[in-house]
Amino acid sequence: MELVSTLFRDLGLGEVTPAVLKVGHHTTLLASPLRIVARVQSSEPIDQARQTATGEIAVASHLADRGAPALAPLRDLAGPHIAESSVVSLWPYVEHGRAAVEADAALAAVTLESVHLALCDYRGELPVYTQALDHCWTVLAADGTSAALGAHDTGLLKTQFRRLRDEVEGTAKEWVPLHGDAHLGNLLLGGQSPLWVDFEDACVGPREYDIACLPSTAWSHFGDADQELTRRYADLRSVCVAIWCWADLSRSAEVREAAQYQLGRVRKLAQ
Repeated sequence: MELVSTLFRDLGLGEVTPAVLKVGHHTTLLASPLRIVARVQSSEPIDQARQTATGEIAVASHLADRGAPALAPLRDLAGPHIAESSVVSLWPYVEHGRAAVEADAALAAVTLESVHLALCDYRGELPVYTQALDHCWTVLAADGTSAALGAHDTGLLKTQFRRLRDEVEGTAKEWVPLHGDAHLGNLLLGGQSPLWVDFEDACVGPREYDIACLPSTAWSHFGDADQELTRRYADLRSVCVAIWCWADLSRSAEVREAAQYQLGRVRKLAQ
């Protein structure tokens, strides 16, 4: 947290007191009394983290310019900034609640569709969604999860990953710009309108890849989407989230809880 305090002083913003809001792939802190959110990426090489943060800021700015339901970065302060061995981006803090129940699913579907429409004319470079799958397989094939998981569950993840990836790649057709990680935890409720956040995984791929992040009760909102393909992507995402979480168990209790939950889902797939 000291690196955030130092960064704010270096930017001429004065003294702040950072407080952790969330620890996941990155660490999110609220800098009081300025009510600015600092997203700190320290879990990947600095050049890659800077590229990821730059892309996220560009996508969020585009969406805000289009009036889409997405949180805009702080225009003059967003960064990304290099602080010690980390990359930091700055965002406004908005009062909110997290979408977390099935009752929020319909609202999530409507607003995600608006995000998809606003991204149609995005001209920035986006990775293909399969890059994330490739990286996931690299972690798994290198036994990055085996120390915590054991041979049986590691083998299970490998089997289900190969099966599901073969199935979706044999079915998916039209590719469009996507949020990349459109689960309910990335939708803020409250204020004037819901806002999508966390566009660091924005990519190009089938719409079903994004839709699969939502509760299954929301899938029918996307009437022209392939429901069976969406289900397969949902299963594949469970495998991938399990891999990421088991490879990074020490990061937080939230990560450990997700690791157990998603592994349970994958075990059911094999029954």
